Order: sequence, then C-alpha cells, then structure tokens
Amino acid sequence: MAFTLEVVGKGFRLKGADNKREIDVSPAQAKAWQEILDRRAREQGLKNSEELLANVKIAVPEAGDSQFKIGKQYELSDTDTMLMIDGNVQFANPDLIDAYHEGSLNPDFVLVPTMQPEGAPSAIDAIKAPASTPDGRKDAVKTYLGEHSGSVEERTNAAVALMDSRADFGSPELQAPRLKEIMDVLVEPHEGEDARKKIVDALKQHSWSSTDGKAMDDKGMDDKGMDKLISEHARAAYGIQ
Repeated sequence: MAFTLEVVGKGFRLKGADNKREIDVSPAQAKAWQEILDRRAREQGLKNSEELLANVKIAVPEAGDSQFKIGKQYELSDTDTMLMIDGNVQFANPDLIDAYHEGSLNPDFVLVPTMQPEGAPSAIDAIKAPASTPDGRKDAVKTYLGEHSGSVEERTNAAVALMDSRADFGSPELQAPRLKEIMDVLVEPHEGEDARKKIVDALKQHSWSSTDGKAMDDKGMDDKGMDKLISEHARAAYGIQ
C-alpha cells in the first residue's frame, strides 16, 4: 500500500499505511521533492507546495500500487477516484506508476483530494434546501462566488469547491441539474451542451494553471470578466472549440 508524504520541519518523510513504517528522506531528496511539489501546486492553480499540502494528501506508491488502489486506500468513492485520476495529468496511464525506491529524487507523487475550500458547504446547503427555487439557488451561487472574488484563482477554487463530486445536492438525479445551474451563473451559455459539459469537466478537474499570462492581469476586473477569463483558460487548456 502507498506511503503518505508528511512534512517534518523543512523536510519530508514517508509514512506507511500501517502507521508503523517511517522513512526519513535525505536533504537532497527533500530539495528535489520541494521543487516537484511547487510545480504540482502551480499546475493546480495554487501558490506553492504549502498551499497544495493544505488541500490534498500526497501518496507515494509501493510495488503493485495503481491509482485505483490508492483511491480505495484513502477511502475515496469511485467517482472521486476517477476525478483524482483525471486531475493527476502527469500520468499517461493510471496503472503505470512507479514504486518508490530508496534515494529517489523524482518519485511518482499521486495527489489525493481531501477537502473543499472553506465556504462551499453553506452554499451547497442553500442550493439543496427543499424550499429552494431556481432564482434562490442562483442568488446563493452568486453570493458565494461574490465572497471569493479577490482574484481569478480564488474565484476558480471557489467554483471548483462548489462543483466537487462530494457535494450533496439531495437526491442523485439532482446532481447534474444543480451543476448546470452553477455553471449558468459562472459561465455564460456557450454553443451546445457538449461544449458546456467540457467546461464543467475542465473546471472540476482543475488541472490547468490559471497563474500565467493574462490570468494574472485581473486587477480591477469585475466578476463577469473573471468568469469569462476562467472559461477561456478552460477552453484553451482542454482544446474546447
């Protein structure tokens, strides 16, 4: 079973799934791993590895591990496991991850989702309330996103949290309609449901970087401008026409 990466001071160690085995890594490994994790954080639209580790667990595979097995180890649902696999874009095949070997400077790090950014649960409660109306749900989404509009990155993270597969919108058949309602607020309608679905999937995976180029030029941009920019980045990263 996979090791879990733990931060120890300015370094790292690996802890076995049985909570008994621990492997301290060398300073050279720690330096190389820090660079990798900082890069993974930027790919997720986060500032650095510290912010990354506040939102995910890092699994390091042993012999025989796959991402599917890691999902079960961390008690993810099948849906969340698939989202985890989609988000770990560094692996061409979820089964082809390398087992850790002593002294490795470039191990296969698997990012395992663990939590939603603060604020999403209350918005979800408002959306799924039995007495909610379409206009009421729209207002709840607008209010929630409006509280997370300090930057494109912050607003995107808020949208991703709201659409997280662990969100309980009530009965299962309400999941897809509620996600569409959220997207109706976040992204203006595009030509065809297929294009809309791709944008939804891109934002849910959140494996594209919104920290380069035009995304950083968001000073004074209103919510509509941010939403347009988020949509454009999702389209560019995933080849959405």
